[in-house]
Amino acid sequence: MLYPSVQQLTNNKINRYALVIATAKGARIITDKTVREREEAEMRRDTKESKPVITPDSVNEKAVSITIDKMLSGEFKIRLNKDISK
Repeated sequence: MLYPSVQQLTNNKINRYALVIATAKGARIITDKTVREREEAEMRRDTKESKPVITPDSVNEKAVSITIDKMLSGEFKIRLNKDISK
């Protein structure tokens, strides 16, 4: 069984498909941030600055797992557009 469950993440207020889309978008945000941090770390390495930007824990954890943890903690929230005009 996967943890946390779909019911815990959605609180039975949104459907699974919205959860999947929101998780994918959140994972993209995390991935983009990681890529920027790696590029900055490379630039710092080239200029001999020794401040580590990326922690070893963040490298080992997958973007989707990080996103799900942030959704569960309330750091990421799912917004639904109920008023869709045609």
